[in-house]
Amino acid sequence: MKFNSAQFQKKVQPVVNKISNNRYLKAMMGGMMAAMPATIIGSLATLLKTLPIEPYQNFIVSHGIDKYLQLPVTLTTNILALLFVFCITYSLVESFDVKGVGPSVVAVVSFLILTPLQTTKNAYGMDESVIPMNWLGSTGIFTALIVAFVVGRLYVYIIQKGWTIKMPEAVPPFIKDSFASLIPGTMITAIFVVISAIFASTPFGSVHAFIYGMLQLPLQHLGGSFGALVFVAILSQVLWVLGIHGSMVVLSVMMPIWSAMDAAQLSAYSAGQPLPNIFGMMFFNIYTFGGTVLGLAILMLRARSQRFKTLGKLSIVPAVFGITEPIIFGTPLVLNPIFAIPFVLGNVVSLVLAYLATLTGMLPPPTGIGAPSGTPVVLQGLIAGNWRNALFQLALVILWIAIWYPFFKIADNKAIKEEGELVEA
Repeated sequence: MKFNSAQFQKKVQPVVNKISNNRYLKAMMGGMMAAMPATIIGSLATLLKTLPIEPYQNFIVSHGIDKYLQLPVTLTTNILALLFVFCITYSLVESFDVKGVGPSVVAVVSFLILTPLQTTKNAYGMDESVIPMNWLGSTGIFTALIVAFVVGRLYVYIIQKGWTIKMPEAVPPFIKDSFASLIPGTMITAIFVVISAIFASTPFGSVHAFIYGMLQLPLQHLGGSFGALVFVAILSQVLWVLGIHGSMVVLSVMMPIWSAMDAAQLSAYSAGQPLPNIFGMMFFNIYTFGGTVLGLAILMLRARSQRFKTLGKLSIVPAVFGITEPIIFGTPLVLNPIFAIPFVLGNVVSLVLAYLATLTGMLPPPTGIGAPSGTPVVLQGLIAGNWRNALFQLALVILWIAIWYPFFKIADNKAIKEEGELVEA
């Protein structure tokens, strides 16, 4: 029975489109991307704090500078859940055409209501309540997602029902928006106060502990396994071959799991503690850089056919920076049976080798430092790990060239023949 790729794409496309256009997945991805500047700031501060140069380390420690370099980490990476709940709520309600930061403020308040306070003695011996940081960072990310979705949807529902304080038209918009948030905000926070009180009387003690123990940890064990990593790599590339944006579809599901693991990694690294994870978003990004297409772009520079040589010159610079759309759609790699095997195989081979090298101690796990999107190959590995990760990434580029080579030769010879036939015609 012959496989009909066009028919398969026709059947799969609606399902994939439904997933990629899901309002809540898009809000989650949009919100997490909006919080990216904070994660990059925390990553840069971690780099400065942990730079492995002994005279530099002696200087910042002896002058107490290391404590101040820790501040941007503590107030970005270690409060990532708080940032996510604000940004994801904003992204979600905006998709319902509800404007303003009112819903996001309510979501932050609701999240903090669920966070159990601790009582300590201050310098004057008086009791004071403090918010523990442990639920504001990586361990609170799944609670942040749930709170953002629940608050965002409740807020939109209340607004659509018209349960708001309406002010005269002459009142300035910022005052109208403030009063419009009063009733939804009061109703929603009251609900979260009740939820907090209920969970406080259970063995879990808080919503955070319940969600972390019953949802986040199991999902991290499942999604953070090597099998899940390889499955994601294969599925993403197969979808690309079928003409579907595989990265957007697959990573929208994996992002909260891997982001939480990266955040835990970065927190441990900045504090000088053992790294808890091998996998995460940065592990996937480093070792599947641009879907291994850089190897094909390099081969095209030495192509015999004019078509591929021109495409190689146009696509090589973007490919070095991980921008592979020109070569994916210019070749094209979509629905291309010749290139389907190396396109899918390259990611899997790279991840298997990286995992084995990390497991045996040849490579250190990525530190969770988020290299900004568009960081060139090798430099990305250096930022997210160290010189060994960067060197391994360079070795992978050579491997990708070898994987693509036999398939590229077939395509190049075919292109030469087609060009010769055109000249003869």
